[in-house]
Amino acid sequence: MIDTQTLIDCTGATRADAERYVVHLADGMNRFRIHSDNAMACFLGQLSIESENLSKVEEDLYYTTPARLREIFPSLVQGGYRAEDYVRNPRALSMLRYKGFHGRGLIQLTWEDAYAAAGRALSADYRGNPGLLLQPEHAALSACWFFAVFKDCLPAAERGDVYDITGRVNGPKRLKLAERKAATARAYKVLSK
Repeated sequence: MIDTQTLIDCTGATRADAERYVVHLADGMNRFRIHSDNAMACFLGQLSIESENLSKVEEDLYYTTPARLREIFPSLVQGGYRAEDYVRNPRALSMLRYKGFHGRGLIQLTWEDAYAAAGRALSADYRGNPGLLLQPEHAALSACWFFAVFKDCLPAAERGDVYDITGRVNGPKRLKLAERKAATARAYKVLSK
């Protein structure tokens, strides 16, 4: 079972953020069998990056320039949408790109099918009330479920395969892979003492 100080040491979270999530993460890690040092380190390594050390539970869709929007979402611009219409307009961008189901939770749950599946698994109406995923309990439990069940990361975690896990969690671009490897190594060092 994880405690507040271990969570701080593994993720780099502030004490306030660790205290906000520790009980719910401990519950979720137990429920979804994220038990071994390897599994916990891989999970917490991904969690550190996805949530910016437990400080964020929602994807930041606030862009200040059309150029940055075109860089991040080239398919939208190629689809005939004007980037200028979505500058400083995160709600509209969320509706356009994700139909309102943008990244929420400690491991940025994204897309309507994932919200629906998580809701069924955790007995919560995330489709009807996406904001639930911003609450500590749901942010933590959905992250545990996503990692262990929805993306089936536990076999790769037991092998310590951060490359495979990052592809499952983040997609084929594997954004911030080096940082995820470093965060996982830090968590493993803490957990294996």
